[in-house]
Amino acid sequence: LADELEKRHVPDAADILEEYKQHFAFKLADGYPEEVIAAKLGDPAGLAAQFAEAEDAPGTGKKHSPALTWLWLVWADLFFGFLLVLLLAFGVVLAACVLSFGLTGVCLVGHLDRLPLVSLPPMPYSCGLLLGLALLALTVACVVGCICYFGFVRQLSRAYGRFHQNVLAAAKGEPALPALPIHPQFLPARRRRLRMTLIVSVVCFGVFFVLGTALSMILAGSFEFWHVWGWFGYNG
Repeated sequence: LADELEKRHVPDAADILEEYKQHFAFKLADGYPEEVIAAKLGDPAGLAAQFAEAEDAPGTGKKHSPALTWLWLVWADLFFGFLLVLLLAFGVVLAACVLSFGLTGVCLVGHLDRLPLVSLPPMPYSCGLLLGLALLALTVACVVGCICYFGFVRQLSRAYGRFHQNVLAAAKGEPALPALPIHPQFLPARRRRLRMTLIVSVVCFGVFFVLGTALSMILAGSFEFWHVWGWFGYNG
């Protein structure tokens, strides 16, 4: 494709080539074989010819009404903007929950219930230690979830931006760049690290939570240990 773009003296060839490089790299990271990606992208000579023809004869392509294009694009932008605000608001709530899990876990592990503004349910420290470690493991798992979630929001914004760009290009009779996927795009090494971190943290959460719950039942002498220790204002 680089050779064909250079042969046809296409302006902005570096930008065009970079877009196709990223598309190819992301599809490879998703597990698609090179032959399939190349076949879906099309013949390099044909792709370069489209950009060359659009530059040499910009008025000959099939155009759409600019007014109609901008009209429905404005509505699409308003809808996407509203959706993006909702997604970001949910992300803020999610991050606040993760922060609360982490702070509670630190307070339980560090036995910080005597500090001002810290109110923890009464329990033996050994139980609090195990349940605090469970909360810290849950925090790590949720952090991985937040990274993936905000990666999705970022990629969704990039995909919509490419869609917006391609719609305008089609209205002008210009060739379109390849569409971007909406799922998060991570390099294979980072994806493996996130997956491994998530697995280890979920396993640790399960182990510590089960141990902490079992120890609480044993020390309280009841399956409903929270009632025995008066967590909800009732002491059996």
